[in-house]
Amino acid sequence: MGPPEGPDIIRPAVTGARCKAMGDPHDGPAGSRPLPALPLLLAASLLIASLASADDTRPAPQPGLTMPAFALFDRDGRLHRLPDYTESVLVVNFFAYWCDTWVKQLPQLKELSRQQADLHFRLIGISVDGQWSDARRKVLRDQKLLFPVLLDGRSELARQIGLRRVPTVLVLDRQRRVTYVHEAYPGNPPVLAAVRKALSR
Repeated sequence: MGPPEGPDIIRPAVTGARCKAMGDPHDGPAGSRPLPALPLLLAASLLIASLASADDTRPAPQPGLTMPAFALFDRDGRLHRLPDYTESVLVVNFFAYWCDTWVKQLPQLKELSRQQADLHFRLIGISVDGQWSDARRKVLRDQKLLFPVLLDGRSELARQIGLRRVPTVLVLDRQRRVTYVHEAYPGNPPVLAAVRKALSR
């Protein structure tokens, strides 16, 4: 068997797939700690503007990038740290409620999550919405998801990795290096292929 193939980065074939909808300024507090409304709205607005104006002259998150050691809250206020995840491979899906593609993406993510145990990977959803409303928390609870959904409330992680648009999916290997990037969800088969490739290294 030859050496493993190099990391992959795939951009959307249709540039219109990027989301340009604005966030909801009336969402509730993030995680278990309420944050000042004005700074949060400002940060969210800046991130939304940067995502909406994304272009190919600005690099997407790059393969080979090591994922920063994040510490983010889930919908119930529990803190999740990157080192807490011991699975060999992580699939990290960045999304936003103001981008309505998450509704179409959710059934695929639910199906993907059912294969976590068999393939020894972990799916993590990360929302770049500034804050979450109670209604949105209820939507997530009602879905009975088999994967955590975390809130990057201050958009710090999104900025650190150079996130340009949502959704964006990353596959991370054992060293938590990015091995696969896709802006706009590509469907489960390419993601599973990237998971298997990362597991084989």
